[in-house]
Amino acid sequence: MGNVQTEMQSKKRQKLDKNRIYRFLGISMANEGDGYEMKGERFKIQRNPERELQMESSATNSAMKTRSVAVALPALSLRPESLGNPGTVAELHRRCHDMLPQTFDGFRLNVSRHLSHNVAVGHALQLGQKSQLANCQFNVSYMGETLHELSGEAYPMIIAEVDAKGNLSGTLMHFITPRLRAKLTATVLDSQLQSSRLFLDYFGNSCTCTCVLSNMNVQQEMGVLVASYLQQVTPQLALGVDFIYQREDIVPGGQAALLTAVARYHQDNRLWSAMLSLQALELCYTQIYGKCLGASVQLRANILKRQAISRLCYHCYIPKMEFSFRGGIDTRGVISAVCERRLEPLPVLLQLSGKLNHLTNRFRFGLGLVIG
Repeated sequence: MGNVQTEMQSKKRQKLDKNRIYRFLGISMANEGDGYEMKGERFKIQRNPERELQMESSATNSAMKTRSVAVALPALSLRPESLGNPGTVAELHRRCHDMLPQTFDGFRLNVSRHLSHNVAVGHALQLGQKSQLANCQFNVSYMGETLHELSGEAYPMIIAEVDAKGNLSGTLMHFITPRLRAKLTATVLDSQLQSSRLFLDYFGNSCTCTCVLSNMNVQQEMGVLVASYLQQVTPQLALGVDFIYQREDIVPGGQAALLTAVARYHQDNRLWSAMLSLQALELCYTQIYGKCLGASVQLRANILKRQAISRLCYHCYIPKMEFSFRGGIDTRGVISAVCERRLEPLPVLLQLSGKLNHLTNRFRFGLGLVIG
């Protein structure tokens, strides 16, 4: 009986693919580059956003890439007999972001080895046309035996990565109580602490409260505070608010605040989500067709600069072939696609990535291998 329970817990942990870890860390799943940029973000947390986001995301991405396999589309369902916990505001557009193809350039190789049910180590190598894209990392991850009842996440969780230049990124997550989750992420560049974030999430019976402290400096009175609240009003409707306060020298006037209203509505196999503030708007719609096909539409707008972009994406999964395909097109003429195919009986996952910008006539292609 004990062996059966251990095997079931092991299978649940293996379902933690890279996309789920991305969502857990609150990293944007939208593509970047080649016409995908939306200038004028809600706020700037980091002093060097591009470099710090690259280091922060690469740690989790490399540590969990070896567990990335084509998975079936999740069903959009809620328990009608109870409201249930609505999740965090960071996961508001999770269903839609899962459809977006995560493209990459050049060649990418990920090799991992599971030392035990809890510990895994791996190497990640990425080569591109540009010299700065060449990078090599070593990563290690640890996941505990306990599974959280609400989220199904294994805890405690530790993920760390170091690259050839000695830069280090790490993440620590643990449930202090059954309803309180704490998470700490840090990035060290050139022997200096470049960024740090502390997440505190409280999961109630029908609501979730989140507090994030980013790059806090008590002596200089600088940093970013994010507070959000999401309430499940009915089994189909969830409403909430997201408040952001930033105090840094790079902000005009030294400080800034932003209040955002959020909403999510679920009906059968369809899901609507929205975030609205005085500066930005994001609308998402997702629909699941059976177990093998899903589609989503995303609209992002910068109200102050009067800029907007919309994307149409879909995800197709064939269980018998272990084949997954994600494709998308946006209003700026950018077509992107990523397909994954497991090469049985070898423990190898083949990844092909492509992105074409019709306006600039730029084409990018990527080849990836995940071994382990």
